[in-house]
Amino acid sequence: MEKLESEKLKSSKFYVGSRDWVQEFFADQHNEKHLEKLLDKIRILLKNYLQLDNVSFLFGTGSSLHLGTTSIRNFPKAIEDAIKEGDQEIYELFVHLIKQYQKSEYVLRDESQQPSEIKVPLEEFLDYVLALQYVQGHSHDLIKGFDYEDLFEEKHLEITTERIEDLISNIKSELFKLCDLDTLNYWPDDDQVREEMQKNGKYTYHKSFIKSLLQRPLNLRRANIFTTNYDLAFENAFEELGVHYLNGFSGFHKRTFRTEVYEYDLYYPGSTTEGKVRRIERMVKYYKLHGSITWAREQNSAQNQYGLVERHIEWVRNNLKSAGDIIIYPTAHKKGYTLDFPYSELFRQFASAITQPQSVLFCVGYSFFDEHINDIIYQALSIPSFTLIVVDFKGTGNETINKLYGLDDPRVVILEGPYLGDFKTFAKKIMPNFHEMEYREKVSATLQKLYSDSDWEEPEVEDDARADHW
Repeated sequence: MEKLESEKLKSSKFYVGSRDWVQEFFADQHNEKHLEKLLDKIRILLKNYLQLDNVSFLFGTGSSLHLGTTSIRNFPKAIEDAIKEGDQEIYELFVHLIKQYQKSEYVLRDESQQPSEIKVPLEEFLDYVLALQYVQGHSHDLIKGFDYEDLFEEKHLEITTERIEDLISNIKSELFKLCDLDTLNYWPDDDQVREEMQKNGKYTYHKSFIKSLLQRPLNLRRANIFTTNYDLAFENAFEELGVHYLNGFSGFHKRTFRTEVYEYDLYYPGSTTEGKVRRIERMVKYYKLHGSITWAREQNSAQNQYGLVERHIEWVRNNLKSAGDIIIYPTAHKKGYTLDFPYSELFRQFASAITQPQSVLFCVGYSFFDEHINDIIYQALSIPSFTLIVVDFKGTGNETINKLYGLDDPRVVILEGPYLGDFKTFAKKIMPNFHEMEYREKVSATLQKLYSDSDWEEPEVEDDARADHW
């Protein structure tokens, strides 16, 4: 292990309940020479969980940051600047609604960010503006206009349904550009990460994760991958690897959403004489809980009962004027509200997946910012056989994750810090390689049997090499 990696690992945490394996490792007089033994122990634990019948992953923004995507915990500065450079009246409407939402005379900003961003979660603000659009469109202009100052001149702006629609379209089109990873000219500052991506493709870390996941035994249920991200990082990785994924859509030229698709599976044709079929190995189930930059709404019909279609990314790029129809937001962010379709169905699938007996959920780069998702996870924790594994850079520095740590429950495992809590490291170094580990286990068993049948005696070891129980 390189020195930089070992330093990152030493400053990371691996909590099983309240026990930190990293701290215990060094407290037991181990040194950096034996860090690989610590990683092996972690991989073995994760491998055991991955061999459960019901395995699910939930990925958040942290899994795409190295690709240039933007966190939407606040309102992204790039979107604000794009609105400001556009139509002046739309920008004045935007500022007015921000202040209304913040209940402030001034636009409040998060000064901890540089450049400072408007202190409003983008998704919540979109929900707010969409609600205004509905009220204004069904109440004969119930919401009145407002006065603003333009170059020391007092002006009045009416809040019309058309202006609200233009604002929504502007926000969505700019958000699309931030999430369209293939068009972003972005490379991470980390030399090692940048070289890896330039050598093996920008989705190399996603592909490494998928390849490890697909090594699970074929007799187990398909793994579920859930994500709150809008981008196409996983879709691109699936296609580069030739992996089949069920995402709820069916069709070829026109892909429409059908809930029954998630119940499908793929098999090779069986021998008629044997009466057996064999499952296709390279397949996962994939759910985008907050929508996608390639989902769009259209008129309901007999062929498309839910009015939801999946477009090709090039079509969306060429039709950004219709960005208002792109479905890239949850219709309700607060748990007191009811989720509309398709979110109600997607969240039902999430709840069903993780509340099965003997289930494990890996949360990777997820900030626990969605209260609907959190409630489902808390519900799953009431099941004795459920295990939650959190992989997050901040880890217990996140208020919700710290509360989970405070449960002191061995069913809650937390990987945090610059090494163990990083998606890239998790995908390349921490995810167990089933084939390699099984080979090493066989070699170890053979050697142990060989030595037990001989007069060989284990030599004494120096104190700095005591790592037997690891």
